[in-house]
Amino acid sequence: MPPPPPPPPPGGLPSPSVACASRPQTQLAVGEHVVLDPLASGGCLRVPAAGANGAQYLLVLASGQGDRTSGGVQSTYLLRASSPQSSSASPSPWPDLAPGVEEASSIRRSVAAEFDATLRERERELAADPLLRLAPRPAPSSAAPAPPPLGDVKDFKVCSNLTCTSVVTVTATARYIGTKVAVYIDNVVPQNDPFQDSDAAELGTSFDQFHYPIDTTAFGRESDLDGNGVVIVLMTDAVNNLTPDCTNGRIVGYFFGGDLLSGPANSNRAEIFFTLVPAPQTPTCSAISRQTAVENLKPTLIHEFQHMISFNQHVLIRSGSSEEVWLNEGFSHFAEELGGRLIPNSECMPAFPSCRSQYASGDLLNSYDYLKNTEAIFLVFPSGGGSLEERGAGWLFVRWVLDHFAADTILATATTRALVATSLTGADNVAAVTGANFATIVPQWLMAAYLDDGTDLPSEPTARLRYKSWGLRGIWTNPLNQKPAGPFEGFPLTPQDIGGNFSRSGTLRGGSGRHFLIVQQGSGPAIDLQVLRSSAGAQLDAGLLARFGLVRIR
Repeated sequence: MPPPPPPPPPGGLPSPSVACASRPQTQLAVGEHVVLDPLASGGCLRVPAAGANGAQYLLVLASGQGDRTSGGVQSTYLLRASSPQSSSASPSPWPDLAPGVEEASSIRRSVAAEFDATLRERERELAADPLLRLAPRPAPSSAAPAPPPLGDVKDFKVCSNLTCTSVVTVTATARYIGTKVAVYIDNVVPQNDPFQDSDAAELGTSFDQFHYPIDTTAFGRESDLDGNGVVIVLMTDAVNNLTPDCTNGRIVGYFFGGDLLSGPANSNRAEIFFTLVPAPQTPTCSAISRQTAVENLKPTLIHEFQHMISFNQHVLIRSGSSEEVWLNEGFSHFAEELGGRLIPNSECMPAFPSCRSQYASGDLLNSYDYLKNTEAIFLVFPSGGGSLEERGAGWLFVRWVLDHFAADTILATATTRALVATSLTGADNVAAVTGANFATIVPQWLMAAYLDDGTDLPSEPTARLRYKSWGLRGIWTNPLNQKPAGPFEGFPLTPQDIGGNFSRSGTLRGGSGRHFLIVQQGSGPAIDLQVLRSSAGAQLDAGLLARFGLVRIR
């Protein structure tokens, strides 16, 4: 008969083996996984004793909360482990940490990502205001849309601050007119290396031949409120002026849904993108040449065009809210991936080793940095969010959802169109299209991010615990996926080991979590885990919708 469990230590929490003694153990075969609600079991998870060959499990502790709040859904946790055969002493808990203290230094700020997120937030506010509703649609006409003539001179209103609460008026001339795009260049720009007509034609041709068909196939059609049959690209120094200090990068271009609403006084009432122009070096920003500008604008345009299509589909057509920012950005980063997959490499060389490098390497870098510390980063990020790691999380999540809930797991056209052509937004949108519970698929996605093309699972793919479109370990070693600057350094995600005597305090954030490895030697004892809010013994915050994701890998 096994010895009775040790008594609780005086003056402290009972060990998990004591607190969880009445809970059943979770029995899994190798390759099998479960998703469990810790609040349904007093925070307990019990792993049975190992056989002669030992056992190993991947554990994810995640927040499955898909609701977005102004400050982000987040709360502390204390995860402890013990063994029934261990001494009566409880593991010494790590000090409880305030949310974000341990991770703050790891997050990469980006002025462009934050500006983009600000514009998406403002779009949601404008679309919700009945006094600022939709621009009137042009009356049906049998005549073909009439694009502006080459050489057309027009005034535009451009954001002059990072909240777009003030504008400047820019006069520009049409320098390229294509089948789907008209490229205007500001009449007053820096003259150190100004755009030429050939540059406008290169960008316009890329949009006509690749960006437009890729985005409209994947996400649906844009509006045509001005009845000209083309999307306008305005290249102006006013965009350069939005980034007076390039310490955290620079704004390359943007779309703002306010230009498609009738109420805002500064609306252009037209489908329009705004981009920077070549500019000389300043004390706080490096110079940007014509070549560098064109190379960076191509992935920017395919990214921003998804935002334009999404606003039309959600707000103008269905009179709903614009898509939640975290998911909207995930779709736009997926648009970049599509550019990398579908545009011929001859269009991107010799400046880049491939079009994947030019269009998708930013997604690979951002997701790489997210996986370095998933606990530190929101998937469902709050107002004012939009760090590069959050963008990486969004792309990784969208890519995994499409891998498992689309018939065509590479391009996933029917599913992406369904996710955009709807009045639903955020986690509700994902749940409706996939038929899956958001709180369940978040830990499955996080398990897949670690297991994917590793050697921990049997050779055949296990339900939802792999990516089908990428091998995540492989993408960061393939030269065709990288920027010319150089390769990534190894696989970024390192789970923390859990033995029979363990404690960790941290913070769970909406849609994200932390990875652990439960390691048992041959004939090793059972391991009991319990997660609480803190060492005071309170249960986890119910608003987290916390979940254990557990898969046996050995």
